[in-house]
Amino acid sequence: MRLDTRVGLALAVALCLQLWPWTQMTRHAEALQAAGAAMVLVLAAGWLGRRVLRLPTIGVALLQVVAAAVSLVGAIWWAHGARHVLRLPALLGEGISFIQSSSAPMFPNPGATLAIVLGAALVALAADAIAVGGERPGLAVIPLVALHLVVAVALSTPTLFSEFVALAVGIGLVLVAAAPWGHGERPAARAAALLTAVAMTAGAVGVTWVAAQFVPTFEPRTNSEPLQMSDPSLDLKRNLIQGSDEVIIRYTTDSPGGAYLKLATLPSLSTAGFALSDVRVATGRIPSPPGSPRGVGRTTNVEVGDFSSEWLPVPYAPTAFDAPGDWGFALDTLDVMAMAGPGRGRATEGISYEVRSLDVRPDAEAIARAEADGGPGRELTTSLPVELPSRIRELAREVTGAAPTAGAKAQALEAYLRSDAFTYSIAPTTGNGDGLATIDDFLFGSRTGYCEQFAGAMAIMAREVGIPTRMAVGFVPGTEDQGVWGVTERDLHTWPELWLDGLGWVAFEPTPSRGDSGAGPATPQEPTGTAAPTAGSTAEATPSAEPSEPTPTASPVPTPVDPGSPAVPGAVPWVLFGLLAAAGVAAAVLVPRWLRARRRTQRLAGTGDARADTLSAWEEVCEVVADLELSWPGGSPRFAAERLVGSLGGDAGAAEALRSLAAASERALFDRSENFDLPGRWGAEVDAITAALTAQARERAGKRKSARPRRVAR
Repeated sequence: MRLDTRVGLALAVALCLQLWPWTQMTRHAEALQAAGAAMVLVLAAGWLGRRVLRLPTIGVALLQVVAAAVSLVGAIWWAHGARHVLRLPALLGEGISFIQSSSAPMFPNPGATLAIVLGAALVALAADAIAVGGERPGLAVIPLVALHLVVAVALSTPTLFSEFVALAVGIGLVLVAAAPWGHGERPAARAAALLTAVAMTAGAVGVTWVAAQFVPTFEPRTNSEPLQMSDPSLDLKRNLIQGSDEVIIRYTTDSPGGAYLKLATLPSLSTAGFALSDVRVATGRIPSPPGSPRGVGRTTNVEVGDFSSEWLPVPYAPTAFDAPGDWGFALDTLDVMAMAGPGRGRATEGISYEVRSLDVRPDAEAIARAEADGGPGRELTTSLPVELPSRIRELAREVTGAAPTAGAKAQALEAYLRSDAFTYSIAPTTGNGDGLATIDDFLFGSRTGYCEQFAGAMAIMAREVGIPTRMAVGFVPGTEDQGVWGVTERDLHTWPELWLDGLGWVAFEPTPSRGDSGAGPATPQEPTGTAAPTAGSTAEATPSAEPSEPTPTASPVPTPVDPGSPAVPGAVPWVLFGLLAAAGVAAAVLVPRWLRARRRTQRLAGTGDARADTLSAWEEVCEVVADLELSWPGGSPRFAAERLVGSLGGDAGAAEALRSLAAASERALFDRSENFDLPGRWGAEVDAITAALTAQARERAGKRKSARPRRVAR
């Protein structure tokens, strides 16, 4: 297969592979499919113009522009209907405005489709001009990386490893296709070319990855409409007492001891206690948890029954989830919430979904060594109201005075609250909530409370000693029955999360007892030092589906998705597409090469018939000339050989072999006597002729490149 054909096919697959990350940018699968078709059509037009029509460079470019225009019209017609085709000039401006005002992933829009397909066609045009027209396939890395960086830079979420693999495969395909495949190539030369391709691929991917670490992250664009979220901790005590024992959530998980299902995070503290705050909401890929802690990947499958909420119960820290409906996540806390739309408050009712999460559980020693000098949003998570009683401040410093590190201080606070000095109770006389007055009475007066007081006291005192804190609201693991965990309303719980450098947000469990069986507080336990609350710690009731007094919090959200729009295509179809495309290119590139090598082997293997073997060797020389795109001189074999001698580059041995084979072939053609006594095996002669022709063809190609005029900067 000729070089330009190989490189063109490789470019088609490589460019289409770079559309896989774009599924995070748009929900419109048809737009991406049309973009892939446009790139293939532009590349095909380039091959047709050069190889078949023999057009000059400007003619090839014009043909590709026509192909791009046809692609644009076809894409809009197919994806949005014929009525939008007449509005193409206006659509482009509308599309740019739509993209600027939307956040990823965008829902279908004719203007956005036009912009995406146009951009893809221009990238394909540039890649073809560089790699094929300019005979610089190595520089095709530039448009491939450009397509990749659009997503890597535009999204605030990290690039997936599979997307780096797609980039590496694309670059490798182009470079391997551009490697020398001639029959006369020495094995060492071919190996060097392949190693160079691998090295360039690794280098390009490495540079991209390093650059991504220093490129500033662009936040998702948000809608001006705020998203009002309700605080799931409201009226917790009332619902704790009246809570039902009916199972409202069932789940299976590969996490030992079950999973804490978190609903919401409360980072803001006032005299009234902890509350929600404004959050940045995004959709698409979930970023890595803050602090980049090491953890174990877990999978949890959840079935929700009679539980209505706008918060999705997920284990912390979620890395991906697949739930029906329109969901977003808070970039700061990774809480998953229902987006704007009717029935948002009942978004969880009766749904089933899968969550993949990172289970982070540092041991007690790691926690004890950790400091707390960093932390995202530190001003919010360390601030204390001026009304905080001074004796709470003094108690915090007294309890943690001997602890040398922030982690050790957190462990000391947890152990203090789990000691015999405090009692768990949900009696009517127990204080309600985690306001400053309630916490003050809990620590110095009644010394009796439930999870809100225990968790609130630890979070407030931790802030006093300089540790960022926030409150988490969710469910304890519940009860297991034959591998299936059941969660009731009484399993609602709240616990503190403290920031520790290198570990991220670490969950602690200061509440000493479950309190749901009426048996009283459990025997106080030593601090576990785990990153997740210990399964079976505290269980309390769920809030009602409609909290009596929701706390509004403005959460900018992306434009809601049109319910009728196609969903984002999953990874599996794109992976299969990539594999099939790669297999197709491999077949298109390797099968002709294999067939060509097989013909050569059969021709030179020998059959025992000297006359037939001589003619087969001459046929092989004829095909080698065609492979090298040399013109075949007419006439008898000896006449053709004399004309071809000039293409051997002065190689006397090859010239002699060519003349001998030509003479033998001419005799085999015209001497029909039975005493044909010439040898039938001509493998060595054909190899010498092939090597000389290939070397001379390459030398001429090099001279043509060096003779091209170069522009001089003025």
